[in-house]
Amino acid sequence: MKYLTRFAGEEREFVLERAGGKLVARSGDRTYAIDLALVGDGTTFSLLVDGRSYDVVADVVREEVAIEMLGQRFAVHVEDERERAAHAVAGQKQSGKRELHASMPGIVIDLKVAVGDVVEEGRTLVVLEAMKMQNPLAAESAGKVTRILCKKGEAVAAGALLIELE
Repeated sequence: MKYLTRFAGEEREFVLERAGGKLVARSGDRTYAIDLALVGDGTTFSLLVDGRSYDVVADVVREEVAIEMLGQRFAVHVEDERERAAHAVAGQKQSGKRELHASMPGIVIDLKVAVGDVVEEGRTLVVLEAMKMQNPLAAESAGKVTRILCKKGEAVAAGALLIELE
């Protein structure tokens, strides 16, 4: 899988693949042998790069990854090739009516907007509970809420139309 990273104003592309049971990262003409293991709580990792060991703490929020390593904190922007393509398409969205659909079956546990609200891209509009997890559903682009087709406490099917925006 290809990943595009941005760190300190520099962009690099990495290709990660399995080769002979090992993880290999390629960037430009460099190749790195990688071993990554989760340690403890889900944010701490043991990382081996070409046989050299690092303790890494990572906090991931969408494409932004905050990494603590070697006593320093770094912010790295990371996108895989699918996310990059999706963002390119999103940048070409037309104005007009847009719809927010339930991504899975669940129960609407919170409505964060009302008809007439003007929202920014990324703002949470609805919180859907599915499989005992809360899933915030956000606006894919800025707009004005024109219709709300669900109610708090209501069970909805996957793909159900929840909100319309203009």
